[in-house]
Amino acid sequence: MRRSRAGAIALLLPAVLAPAGCGVRPSGVVEVGDPAIVQTVPDSALGGAAVYLKGPDGVLPVIRATGEKATPGAAIMRLLDGPTDADRAAGLTSDVPNYYGGVAINVEDTTVRVTLTRPVRDFSAVARQQLACTAAHATADSGAVTVVLRGSDTTLAPEHCPF
Repeated sequence: MRRSRAGAIALLLPAVLAPAGCGVRPSGVVEVGDPAIVQTVPDSALGGAAVYLKGPDGVLPVIRATGEKATPGAAIMRLLDGPTDADRAAGLTSDVPNYYGGVAINVEDTTVRVTLTRPVRDFSAVARQQLACTAAHATADSGAVTVVLRGSDTTLAPEHCPF
């Protein structure tokens, strides 16, 4: 019986002491300074394009300086350059295969056609999404843009950027 009484006291002791919390009293939210501001879309006055890279939770935009107004061609060329050292240090990669061949980009209404002189059948879903979002967000009406990727082996199904 003595063990069970000692065990019960040992179990109750932390429950009794926990609310004491070393004398630290709860407080409300303390506001300090202005909210953080982050540039999430390129500044057309400065010339820039959003390039979509692979992050831990999917693709996300990274701003690239272009020196001119963003176009699907300029944006895709920046994507094909691959991630920078700073991108890699931040944990960003690219599923778009390394490519240094010919690229043709044709914009017709709300369709962007990207033609590469290499096979494209092996492009992963993430690589296709990177291309679609990069091309779509370099157009005026990015929400309604369809991106068609064509290579030396096939033409892939049209892609839309989900955001």
